[in-house]
Amino acid sequence: MQVSNYAKNTSPIFSFSGMLLTTAFAAGQCPHFAGVQDVSIWYNPALKVNKVPLAHVSVRSVRYPNIISYTSKILTIELPLVSNDADDLDNIPFMNLAAGISTDNSSSGFMVASTAMMTLSYAMPLNDNNTYFAMGIQGNYSLNRIGNGTAYSFPEKFDKSGALNWSMIMDPNATGLNFGYITAGVGVALFHTGAEKEWYVGGSIKNFNHPYTEWGRATRLPSTNGVQFGYKAAISSSIDICGYGNASWQTGLNEQFIGVRFIRHFNDSTNYTLGFGVGYRAYDALVPEVSFQMGNSRLALYYEINVASLPEGDYRKRAFEISYRYNL
Repeated sequence: MQVSNYAKNTSPIFSFSGMLLTTAFAAGQCPHFAGVQDVSIWYNPALKVNKVPLAHVSVRSVRYPNIISYTSKILTIELPLVSNDADDLDNIPFMNLAAGISTDNSSSGFMVASTAMMTLSYAMPLNDNNTYFAMGIQGNYSLNRIGNGTAYSFPEKFDKSGALNWSMIMDPNATGLNFGYITAGVGVALFHTGAEKEWYVGGSIKNFNHPYTEWGRATRLPSTNGVQFGYKAAISSSIDICGYGNASWQTGLNEQFIGVRFIRHFNDSTNYTLGFGVGYRAYDALVPEVSFQMGNSRLALYYEINVASLPEGDYRKRAFEISYRYNL
């Protein structure tokens, strides 16, 4: 086997992935980023829709002036595995092994949360036209601490589409004590890759083992169901248009995000592009974006514009995000 023709010796990787399969734990805290396509395998481990090994990092800064602020960071490495004797990477099965770390920290120390993630997926071609069906499992170990002895008064559903609300759902009593938990989930996807168009659609169920998430062992994590979709088509020799969406829901936490993006290619190359787009997180924010692709590097910037006030008070959120990807 090989990692998209880059790495020749993958036996340690397969040994490690075998350990992952036998451990069979999956998916804890969801990330809360505007660049949902950049972190798609965190939502659905089957959503590795290309054979490109890559490393990706995103940083999101969220501020509620005069209340609280926090920073979310995520790092992911994806390693697709294909056969050593494959002369053509089209229409062949492949596996994907990925690992990642996610952290959420407030400036006051009120919230400290982190997750270590691993995924393994398998994609098999359904025809001779690069249409695939994929299945995946994902493994997370999460630590969560909310509360530090300081009294905070938050409106109802404060930061409802962000990491702070999630941490408070994990420990509604805000005990201020670290608690670690393991969760379980799976995902499936259909996708197609091609020069003229690409698309994917996926579904996932996470947290179905319902672990306890706080020391009183009174709060169990409900399942999170999700659907994901995306479509990209060439509208001219140098311009692509993309549409995508991600929706997840569970008791106490629901998030829907849709977006559209235009990509301008330079010098008839997919490696040098400029992109503009806008996303919408339901009942929360409009998110304009700009991205640059130069060779193996891609940089994207997002800024969130509030479209709704919080249920109590008129607090405004200020949030921006930087995303960087490097094709290995």
